[in-house]
Amino acid sequence: MVNVQHVNPFNDEEKNRSQSLKSVERWDESPAHRKETGNGRIGNVQTWRAVKEYKKALFWASFVGLSGIMWGYDVLIGAGLLSSPKFRQDFGYEYKGAWVLQAKWQIAFNTASSIGGFVGCIAMGYLADRFGRRLALAAACCLSCAAIFAQVFASQNGVLLLGKLINGVSLGSYLTISSSYAAEVCPVELRGISTSGVNLFLGIGELLANGVIKACGTRTDRYAYRLPFACQWVFPVFILCGLHWCPESPVWLVRQNRNDDAVDSLARLGYRDIANTLSLIQEANKHEQEEAAQKPASYSDCFRGTDRRRTEIAMGTFAVSQLTGCVFIIGYSTYFFELAGLSNDNAFSLGLGVGAIGIVGNIFSWFLINSVGRRPTILWGACSLCLMHLVLGILDVVPSNGTGNAWGQSVCIILFNCIYFLSVGPIAWALYAEISSSRLRSRTIGLGIVVQNLFGILLPTVIPYMVNPDEANLKGKVGFVFAFTTAPSVVWAFFCVPETSGRSFDELDAMFAAHIPTRRFKDHKS
Repeated sequence: MVNVQHVNPFNDEEKNRSQSLKSVERWDESPAHRKETGNGRIGNVQTWRAVKEYKKALFWASFVGLSGIMWGYDVLIGAGLLSSPKFRQDFGYEYKGAWVLQAKWQIAFNTASSIGGFVGCIAMGYLADRFGRRLALAAACCLSCAAIFAQVFASQNGVLLLGKLINGVSLGSYLTISSSYAAEVCPVELRGISTSGVNLFLGIGELLANGVIKACGTRTDRYAYRLPFACQWVFPVFILCGLHWCPESPVWLVRQNRNDDAVDSLARLGYRDIANTLSLIQEANKHEQEEAAQKPASYSDCFRGTDRRRTEIAMGTFAVSQLTGCVFIIGYSTYFFELAGLSNDNAFSLGLGVGAIGIVGNIFSWFLINSVGRRPTILWGACSLCLMHLVLGILDVVPSNGTGNAWGQSVCIILFNCIYFLSVGPIAWALYAEISSSRLRSRTIGLGIVVQNLFGILLPTVIPYMVNPDEANLKGKVGFVFAFTTAPSVVWAFFCVPETSGRSFDELDAMFAAHIPTRRFKDHKS
């Protein structure tokens, strides 16, 4: 236990207010938390200085964020195994001399995780606030291990579907916990990196899934799909082994009036000025409790007062992310390459390349999140993705001899993935985790994941009917469809997504309470 002398902010109201203001001043004057004047935007030099100073907090945020690998892995495994002839043979039927998995089972397998995730993220909003981030994450890992067992040894479509449905509950829980934990343990300079890092782990999961599918997909026995399912055990077991040493969120501990434990947690997270940091958390918690009139937080609070606008932004950014067609490009890339006319080997290799390019894009996004800002990055990113979809559709319409157009479409998909992970993908995770008030963060994040899961149900339901050879067989013309859905997303982002880079939670609370217009967030002076 670290012994720290600090003032209890609940003893004397006037004295607490004075000392809290002084704490804020000292906090803002510290080298790692000094912001540029004008718009509060943080430069890359300050960001990397903060990385060195708060490396422990970033490490533990990354450790919890490892759970995001499971979501990315599951998304790719579900769609990627369509490229495995043995999987189609065991769970599908023969159509014109080839094994095909019926569209209805494609829909069932690819939406099961999202349906389960819908339940998981809503339930986790309550459980994480009631029992803490660590215990809730441990419960999700245990449930995931049981669900993976059902997937590995499934020999019937129904059993496999049940395993994916149960595992989806854990996946929704992972994303809710990892995002809220990252936002609560890292300082403002690292908040964009740590929260958008969840998207990086999704990309790593997708890359690992593509690699496993490439290694096992051409096998002629049941291990062609059993091994990819079994590899999922690595992640929850690893997280369970390390959770014992993982510090609990100090914000949650303060809400439970466990101030001594919060002090210990801040010390383990690498904070130096623990007394001031704790005082700020306590003051923020006190103000939120006063605003809530001591009422327990509920999901209905997310749609009241200024929190309604914040919830709209959190949910809307995920809608933008999904409407760009990332589910099709990322989840169906390998299958699309085959349908476009490329060989199995080339399709698997390109699928692996799509995942690798996505990770590179996500890493470079860290230089944009603070220096360029959230708003410009998501706007220009969405515009570029719309253009990629148009090119993808045009290449399918233009006549071509050989596989020239197929390779051109493959390049479009790779570029799309790079741009998505450079802009819209990570920005959505950064915005929805920081835009909410602290009291409602777990619930607002849960609602954001709900939107993702709703699209995760809708799009995998529609996509097989658009691209399957025994259905509409649109091939590259599906790009026109997603160009049409991306365009209004750009318009919504322009009018609704504010610039939050470099703003503390207290600043954001004050700006939303003052009803600052979206386009004035950048230049507003607190």
